[in-house]
Amino acid sequence: MISVKEAQSKIQENSRILNSVSKSVENALDQVLSEDVKSPIHMPPFSQSAMDGYAIGSQGNTFKLVGEIQAGADSSGMTLKSNEAVRIFTGAMIPNGTFAVAKQEIVEKNKTEIRITEKQKHLQNIRPLGEQIKKGDIALPKGTVITPGTAGFLYTLGVNQVSVTKKPNIIILSTGNELVPPGQELSPGKIYESNTYTLKTALKKFRIQVTIKTIEDNYEATKKSIQESLNECDILITTGGISVGDYDFVGKAMEEVGVESIFYKIKQKPGKPIFFGKRNSTVVFGLPGNPAAALSCFYLYVTPGIRKMCGISDVSLEKRTLKLTSDYTKSKNLTHFLKAKCYGDKVAILGAQSSAMLSSFASANCLACLPEGQSEWKKGDAIEVYILP
Repeated sequence: MISVKEAQSKIQENSRILNSVSKSVENALDQVLSEDVKSPIHMPPFSQSAMDGYAIGSQGNTFKLVGEIQAGADSSGMTLKSNEAVRIFTGAMIPNGTFAVAKQEIVEKNKTEIRITEKQKHLQNIRPLGEQIKKGDIALPKGTVITPGTAGFLYTLGVNQVSVTKKPNIIILSTGNELVPPGQELSPGKIYESNTYTLKTALKKFRIQVTIKTIEDNYEATKKSIQESLNECDILITTGGISVGDYDFVGKAMEEVGVESIFYKIKQKPGKPIFFGKRNSTVVFGLPGNPAAALSCFYLYVTPGIRKMCGISDVSLEKRTLKLTSDYTKSKNLTHFLKAKCYGDKVAILGAQSSAMLSSFASANCLACLPEGQSEWKKGDAIEVYILP
């Protein structure tokens, strides 16, 4: 068995960043830029009015009204004299010679002239050329995640195609003769399959396409399915069949088809019997069969591996240091990850902590980490928690 930190480190060491692909910005949401994006234009591309008002040719009060400039009009050939003004609208190009733009609320107007009631500062209410970014400057650095905000910024620069890191192709293998898909009638001796559906739902946050395969507790079937899946994916996830029961064939099958074991078992609860391995460039996670243990291990180990492969630099779940709302006692030998609920600077450990129980996950928003080497915590003690996505 290895420690939690050792396991997290080995996963990062053995997970590769995937290749790049060119995508439209619209279809690259939540993906990571694989190279810097440089601005192809100045933004704004010309000096423009920041509001509806009047462009004036000098400091002063009274100006001759000589025209109107709407947004989208080309005023590059116009030059204001010192005693002249033009009606102008938000976003419109500033004519040459403009001293400032006076907002319309402080302007008195007749057919031929305007009078300004407040003194204007030079370049007031004008957005200068390249105020936001200059042509050739880095608009978004490599490693930036495409969000609606970053997409909007790219669109304003006229960028519609970007180079992003590919997302991994993931296959989930579920083992267990006792499993029945949700929605079907439950016969004696059977239980509903939850792990693959839970993991598939969790993976939707990454906008990743997932293939689910169900295999019987049969050695040859298990080996064949693992062999085929390794040739088809970047990440293979199995649930169940990794422990030491008479029908736990996953570990033996992985060894026979050439999966290198990086580690097996972590000094933690729940989820001690977790496997991590590799064949060529495909990484393999053998998660426990118990539902809460499988989901905990997914968040703690699979998620950082996926984030690394996607090119995200900050791979870990968000961590916070919070104060316990009650005493807690555990064994010194293992790190415990407990379903918990945090609010403000406090964290409450929930009930139903069995590795077979998902009910506490339904209300949890974090995993409380109580490390090995310590057995007792008191109310008010500070502990580290992992915020669930």
